[in-house]
Amino acid sequence: MKRPILLIFLILLALNQAFASAFFEGIVKPVHEVKLALPIDGIISQIFVKEGASVKKGEKLLKLDDILQGLEVNRRREIYFDKAELESSKKNLEILKSLLDSSQELYEKTASVSRDEVQNLLMQYHTLNGRVNVSEARKKQELIEYEISKEVLARYVLTSPIDGIVTVIKAEEGEWAKTGEMLATVVDTSVCYVEFNIDEKYARTFKKGDVVSFSVREGDVMSAKKGKVIFVSPVADKASALVEVKVEFENKSGTIIPGVLANINLD
Repeated sequence: MKRPILLIFLILLALNQAFASAFFEGIVKPVHEVKLALPIDGIISQIFVKEGASVKKGEKLLKLDDILQGLEVNRRREIYFDKAELESSKKNLEILKSLLDSSQELYEKTASVSRDEVQNLLMQYHTLNGRVNVSEARKKQELIEYEISKEVLARYVLTSPIDGIVTVIKAEEGEWAKTGEMLATVVDTSVCYVEFNIDEKYARTFKKGDVVSFSVREGDVMSAKKGKVIFVSPVADKASALVEVKVEFENKSGTIIPGVLANINLD
């Protein structure tokens, strides 16, 4: 009698394990969660948003004291747009060219102007033309320096690279911000994904672009959802032999909070 009972127990245990192996849990994560830092050191002069605020792409989050850099931009702008010397040289060049042409014509037709005078005017023309070319090249350099100064000034402001919600502001006005130090986090929860770790034999059935059903915690209940497979890892985890599978789904209503559990039953 003991053997049949033991056999039944083993069969039930095997069935239970088979069922359990087809049930996998995952964590909901936002598709976009960006941790932001500044590329330069400085004193934080102003914070424009608070944690929980909704922001648009390009919206200012905070800025450093940029008075000196602002003055540098103004200086570079004045230098670049000061073209009085260049314009004067160009006008003088036109006059000298006209005088040179007239002298050459007189020299060739009437010889009333000496060859030395023509040569002297020609040298003056080439000298002045060289100065104009140098001035034009310098203006191009001044434009580049002006653009660089504006780009540096822009780096004093931390902006959001996405539409989303500010979840972290790790700074206070008057504090010193270090290069690369995380100051803010912005999350876009309108699209999320679930990161499942699935047994290799089941993971083989998934392909990128597949639409699958799963359940996700929404308050006190597990809600049914559909999502699209966006990633199937080509390798299994060495320790667990599980394969990472990511399933993306829309969350425009914001009812699903990233960090909650989700599960998928592949039975």
